[in-house]
Amino acid sequence: MQSTIKELLDALGCNLEADTVLDYIQNDPNYGNSNLSSKQVNEYAQRLALKASNAKTFLKKYDDLKSRNTDNLSDLIVLFYKLVCDEKRSRFSKPKVAPKPILGDNKLQITKEDLPQIKDKLLKAVDESKKLVMKSFEEKEAKLRPNWYNSLDLPNWQKDHPAMSWDFPKEPTPIIASLAGIPIASQENIIIDEILYVFSGIPGNYIVHQPVKDTYDPRTFSISDDLDDALKQIVQQMLPLASNYSIVRRFIEHCNMWSGQVLHALVSAIEMLLKDYYTMIAQLETEHMSGNLSLQKLWYFVLPTMHTMQVLAAIVTNIGKSELRGGAVLTVLHDKTNTLMGDARAQEISLFLTERACRPYLRILDQWIHKGTIVDPFQEFLIEDNELVNKEELPVDYSADYWEKRYSVQKERVPKFLDKYTDIILRTGKYLNVISQCGKSISKTNTEDIKYSLREQNYSAAIQRAYAFASKSLLELLLKEYDLMGRLKSVKNYFLMSQGDFIVQFMDATEQELSKKIDDIIPSKLESLLGLCLRLSAASHDPYNEDMRVELLPYDLQFQMFKILSIETEDEKEYKQNKDCPPLTGIETFSFGMEVKWPVSLVLNHKAIACYQMIFRHLFYCKHVERLLCRVWLYNKVVKRFAAARLYADAFALRQRMLSCVQHLQYYMCVEVIEPSWCQLIQSLDKVNNVDEVLERHNDFLESCLGDCMLTSPQLLKAVTTLCLVCVQFCTFMQEMRKYFVDAELNCMLGSPYDNTDYSEASGCGASGGCSDSFGRSVSRYGLRFTAALLSVLAIIERMARDNNTNKLLNISARLNFNTYYVKQLEKFCSDDKLLDGEKKVTPS
Repeated sequence: MQSTIKELLDALGCNLEADTVLDYIQNDPNYGNSNLSSKQVNEYAQRLALKASNAKTFLKKYDDLKSRNTDNLSDLIVLFYKLVCDEKRSRFSKPKVAPKPILGDNKLQITKEDLPQIKDKLLKAVDESKKLVMKSFEEKEAKLRPNWYNSLDLPNWQKDHPAMSWDFPKEPTPIIASLAGIPIASQENIIIDEILYVFSGIPGNYIVHQPVKDTYDPRTFSISDDLDDALKQIVQQMLPLASNYSIVRRFIEHCNMWSGQVLHALVSAIEMLLKDYYTMIAQLETEHMSGNLSLQKLWYFVLPTMHTMQVLAAIVTNIGKSELRGGAVLTVLHDKTNTLMGDARAQEISLFLTERACRPYLRILDQWIHKGTIVDPFQEFLIEDNELVNKEELPVDYSADYWEKRYSVQKERVPKFLDKYTDIILRTGKYLNVISQCGKSISKTNTEDIKYSLREQNYSAAIQRAYAFASKSLLELLLKEYDLMGRLKSVKNYFLMSQGDFIVQFMDATEQELSKKIDDIIPSKLESLLGLCLRLSAASHDPYNEDMRVELLPYDLQFQMFKILSIETEDEKEYKQNKDCPPLTGIETFSFGMEVKWPVSLVLNHKAIACYQMIFRHLFYCKHVERLLCRVWLYNKVVKRFAAARLYADAFALRQRMLSCVQHLQYYMCVEVIEPSWCQLIQSLDKVNNVDEVLERHNDFLESCLGDCMLTSPQLLKAVTTLCLVCVQFCTFMQEMRKYFVDAELNCMLGSPYDNTDYSEASGCGASGGCSDSFGRSVSRYGLRFTAALLSVLAIIERMARDNNTNKLLNISARLNFNTYYVKQLEKFCSDDKLLDGEKKVTPS
């Protein structure tokens, strides 16, 4: 790192030292957390090159280091850019604190000899303050400019050549001539010539302009007092034309290169109108030179133009004072056109300006809805492309963020006449963009350009046609070429456990490995077993089985769901802290994963796969509990042959209660929740018209499954988890007691000569005596815990069903209540000695 820093410093040629950079790296906790893409780092390098002594040398060194795959290069580039900017900012901030003036020999009184010195220092301070003000103003303007503009070296024409302005000079000029003693007829000729100059933005000798405080304030004029009152009154009536012309000229000259294409088009349209205005001034001047123009005729000729210029001034003042750009300008023009319904001439002018200003905006819109690309260098279009890097460089959750975050609507840029079509415009371009990223060529279906009109039907029809084509094309691409339905069925087979033989084979093969602690599990072994089960089961016919993989998550399902449900709640802080959790087993952390390629990843994105994983983990754990209880049932078949089998009747009944309960839970989730929701999803997908509807239906399916599978209620999930945990603990207890069952039966069969007291005590269980009492008490405790957990689940389900009117939860409540009644009857029958003696004829199930 030290050698890299030294090479960059040498190429940069700045005053930074290597020790300063290293100290910053060691002391800054945020260093290395930028997570910027390669394109963003390249932009920082190009900006940094502009501040280097030799930009080409620095960029060459940067490319050399990049080609060598230098570690931490991106973080160092960002750090250097910050340090160089801070250094220059601190350097420029020093003159802001003016030094204290030191006068003469620290005299207490100021004399005439000190005045020149004070004057020079004041002028110097004023010049420095002006420079600081101008610099801050230029920095503010620079933020509005695009990035590529900073690399251009363009002159500031208004500052360097103020005489090039077509508006009045900024500095006022006094009235330098007098009309005293001149006859009225001669005054009229002089004042006509004078006012024609004023109409063109040129100050005269007898009519002079006054400075304006703000850019768009009306301009006032001073008229010579020697002018005849009648002539002065007519002149004052015509001066608003010059004032409005001055406002329009100021607006035109204030629009610079970075003002945007819409303002450029508007300025071009205004210039076309001003061309007619200048032609009128030239014609009036010709009439005046021929001696055929009087002041009354001039007033008659300019009267229609005064109205036109007033409309122009009102429009540009509204736009300029609000500093509007892009779509906001079009909104102002559209509203102004609608408000001028009663004035045909003014509406015609406003309509002309609106139609011209809309052309570049509608050109961008046409490119977006017909090709899915945005060419908007000045950030004026209603849709902003947030794409900074190539798709291949993004993380795995790219597809999830792509649809929601890459393209966003900027409300302030939406023209009013396109407001109702914003959503359609957004989706149309997104559909086409996805198609183009799949390598498909897009041909423009409509050859007509979109044009502005007061009748919305003119462009709404084009937008609707483009939307219909894009939505149909992308939907056919997903459903036919990329087999979206086949992908969804594959997800259902594995994550929702509809491929039964595969799940059974996989659990049989991985049971030993998944029973270990998570740190002791070998993921590659699980991957091998997964591939073996996929090849040996009916899943071998699935064309997408090779995309399956195994994942071991570092938290259990309950913690994961609680963390998700606690977002933006008071419980969120609890899950942000790192807690010391007991080591988890593979069963608690295991889940399937799936590799989904573009563009199917728009539907099966990172978030959707996470929802499927949560449902799978819940079903997988319930299946694991059922397998443990079935294994206990196999152990109990051996015990039923013993002479003292009635001593284990309570354990048999409790095992059957647990097994029945877990099976009912699985039946409810798989048959009553997932399967109907899946059928409803398939039926709804046959009727969709666009990809957004596909996403909506798929999200509704996942939300329905998560909610009805009791995963979105923290209390209910905790209660169900506790119920399963009691079942697992009971199964562990019964497995530990298995060897004691056999030992106790052997002692009874062999008789007293083989009876060993020490062995019986070590066994922990026997056919009679205190050992059987201890076993019975343990079973009773597990029975009480299971009953309490089951009643807790039923109480929460009934409360939720009553509050939310959820029929599906009422179904599982009825099933578990029936199960409770049935098991009580089974316990009664199992306690009968005759039934136990005839166990071979009656099965517990």
